[in-house]
Amino acid sequence: MPKEQNEPAIPRWTRKDYILTTIAFLIKLGDGVELYLPGVITQKVSCELGVSEVQEGLLAVILYLCHAIAVLVSVPVAEKFGEKITLLLSLYLSIFVAIVCAVVPNYYTLLLSRALTGLCAGLNGCIIGIYLAKLIPSKEILNQSAFIFAGLAIPVGGAWVALLGWIILDRLGWRIFVLTTSIPLFIVPIIFLHFAARCESQNVEDGDMGKDGNEDLADTPEIGS
Repeated sequence: MPKEQNEPAIPRWTRKDYILTTIAFLIKLGDGVELYLPGVITQKVSCELGVSEVQEGLLAVILYLCHAIAVLVSVPVAEKFGEKITLLLSLYLSIFVAIVCAVVPNYYTLLLSRALTGLCAGLNGCIIGIYLAKLIPSKEILNQSAFIFAGLAIPVGGAWVALLGWIILDRLGWRIFVLTTSIPLFIVPIIFLHFAARCESQNVEDGDMGKDGNEDLADTPEIGS
């Protein structure tokens, strides 16, 4: 049988796709860090701050509860304020909270910082997916990107926590450990601010070209008509 002449072309990753996927991966990596962190630092925190077993459990509960709440409200919040603004504010708040967590004077300040961390992690993880869906027009590339940042980043975040815990926790203490595990979040806003506007403008240009192209095709008579 003869081969079809108009086979769909396999989409290729562009530099923009790689950059956006890297940003999303680092954000979800931070999400994974926060999910695994409580189990590593709880014992150290208890010894230093003198908290009870109930208070230990509450640190994890408040983190996961606020994370779940943030996931539920992320879409309406992003629609109201915009994905880019919401994501940037959440990222900067994540960095601030990580620094606060490293210098907390008492248990209740730590509890508040864990609650804010859960909110930021939930917002970051959901909104970056919405943002990428608007900037990556190819469904095939978007699915591949989602597999990388959604499927791999959280396990890698757990491995990052375990590795740094082995190297840092007993030597430098849990405060430096918490700060060090947040390094991916410190990097993200720099990359994001540098490339987001460029990616958005390129996406608009591609959309205009596609629109013009569709209009041209619409004006072209069908063969045999």
